[in-house]
Order: sequence, then C-alpha cells, then structure tokens
Amino acid sequence: MEFKKIQLCKKSTLQVVYSNSDNDTITMVGANIVHRDLKQAFKELIPHLVLLTEQKEATEATLDSLIEQKDWEEKSIYTRMSVDSVSINNQEISISGTRILDRGDVIKVDSPKIDMEMDEKYKYLSELSLALDNVKYEAEQYVTEKKWGLKEATLDFGEAGDPFAGKGADNVPVVSAEIVTGKKKKNKKKQLTA
Repeated sequence: MEFKKIQLCKKSTLQVVYSNSDNDTITMVGANIVHRDLKQAFKELIPHLVLLTEQKEATEATLDSLIEQKDWEEKSIYTRMSVDSVSINNQEISISGTRILDRGDVIKVDSPKIDMEMDEKYKYLSELSLALDNVKYEAEQYVTEKKWGLKEATLDFGEAGDPFAGKGADNVPVVSAEIVTGKKKKNKKKQLTA
C-alpha cells in the first residue's frame, strides 16, 4: 500500500488516497472514527510542522525541546497546533495542520515540500521519517485491519421512564423459596414476604 495522502477528517474519521498492488489509485473515506494510536501518530508530527513552517516557537528550539512541551498543560505547541494531513509524492512530503492564534482565530499551516532523501536544510529527517512511518502504519491498520476507535455514546435515561413507578411499600411481590432441612432431606416450602 503506497500512500499519497493521509488526512484526518473533522468527524475524527480518516480519508486516504493510496495505490494498490495493481497501481490503481484508491480514495477511501472512512466512516468509523480513528483509533487513538493514529491520533497520537499525527500528534508526533506537530514539532516537525513547527520547525518546517518556522513558527515563533521554533526560534532557537530543537526537536527535543519542542517534544518536551508535550507535558505542558498550557501554551504548548501541542495545545496551539494540530496536524491533520500528510501528502506524499514519491520522496517528497508536506504536512498540513492548523494553529490557534493568540486572539483565538484558527489559521491553516502548510509545510514546504521536503525531499525525504536529499533535503539538506532540515536536520531532523530521520526523526521525521520515523514519525511518518508510524502514521502510515496506523493508517494501514485502519484501512486493512479495521483498527478503529470506539465512539463514546450517551444514554438518555429520561426517555426510559421511572422503573419504580407504581411500586410502593405496600406493593411488594411475594417470593417463594424451597428450603432443604435435616438428614432425611424433607422438603419444606415456606412462603416469604418482604
């Protein structure tokens, strides 16, 4: 499976464009939500998007210092940016995502095309390659192995009605039990009331 595009959709589903073994180009739009491992794989691309698009956080930063922001609860690259697609054309890739500005607006951010074999300007090619391989692996699991996430559902108990409606202290059901006593195993039936 040779991926050309892997994209997270707004409803947390996946859209992929890939070539199969017959060299047919297939576009698949998934109906099931993605697994958290695929979301995490996309999240691993965020520091690369920051560095490739020369965001303000990339000034004098290293890949490791950006990855450390994963533990920050506020004002980290992981809370301000997201990656939602990767486009692959032979050896060239580009990463697309969004950024939340200080004033609350959201803008689209696209990296320049990076040659994964010959780009001399980006010094984290091997780390980027590993992160990209992880996204490809998880996308392939989604397509071929049905590795999907579980959709959280809610139950509306208001429509079910009250299960205790019409029951009161004076309306207790009668329960009977069979009790075996003694060595001769005589059966005695007693009626119990609650």
